[in-house]
Amino acid sequence: MTRERLEQYESLMQELTEEQERLAQETRHARWIEETYGVGCLLGVDYLEQSRERVRELSGRRAVEQHEVRGWIDGVRDSMARRALRMRYLDGLSWADIARRMGYAEESGPRKLVAKVVQELRS
Repeated sequence: MTRERLEQYESLMQELTEEQERLAQETRHARWIEETYGVGCLLGVDYLEQSRERVRELSGRRAVEQHEVRGWIDGVRDSMARRALRMRYLDGLSWADIARRMGYAEESGPRKLVAKVVQELRS
């Protein structure tokens, strides 16, 4: 596992969330057009199906990557670092939330734990 791969995984999770929100917005819009004007959306049903397909594709990629990340995290020896890694990369929590849950006054505490583990990968 590398820092770059973790960053890509984190970005993939954010991209999936954004696509899910976009699909929900497009679905609401299409429903509103139908209810208001009694016709389908100008972009058509295919447009919504393409959005659904993007969400399915990203969900599949995320599942594969999540399995890899989870396996790597499970192999980390330091319990505190494992907790921080799980909360960040599996639960999607912010550094501030992780620090609060782990009893740190600042978010730099869990960040340093994770940085140490990632640095050990390079040696």
